Amino acid sequence: MFDGRPHILERSIRGDFAIVKAQKADTKGNLIFNKTARNFNQDVATAARITVAEVEEIVEAGQINPDEVHLPGIYVQRVFKGDSWEKPIEKKVFDTTGQPPKKERSRGELVREKIAKRACKEISNGMYINLGIGIPVLIPAYLDPSVQIELHSENGVLGVGRYPQPGEEHPDLINAGKVIG
Repeated sequence: MFDGRPHILERSIRGDFAIVKAQKADTKGNLIFNKTARNFNQDVATAARITVAEVEEIVEAGQINPDEVHLPGIYVQRVFKGDSWEKPIEKKVFDTTGQPPKKERSRGELVREKIAKRACKEISNGMYINLGIGIPVLIPAYLDPSVQIELHSENGVLGVGRYPQPGEEHPDLINAGKVIG
């Protein structure tokens, strides 16, 4: 019973293995994820019997500040350092504010743009906005710069914003549409 109402309690799904990618680990398995890699890696790891973490760097135990640990080593059974860290960005989209469109857009693209622009009119100062996949990822491109809000990417990072200028893109700052942002 919850608040006087009957409910059915079911056990959650528990995976046999979770395979996660982290920026840094110590020899006790404590992990630090980078930017949007904090998405669901923590949830996946805590819901599995065995978690395997591929990391960019392994340091000695005690070298990671406990306040910076995103996933405690108690949830991690295997850690290995990957060989190659080329991080391709699947879709590069840059800030085109003030620039003419480079190609004619389809009717569907125009409709999506119109919906995103209309959604921006509902946003006011101080809001926290979670951007899911699809039309929501278009919103930062049409927000009035005077509106001060906190954007949250569906991938798990606060402070995402407008598309970057060329050269400012970061492979670990990807929105839910797999686009840099």
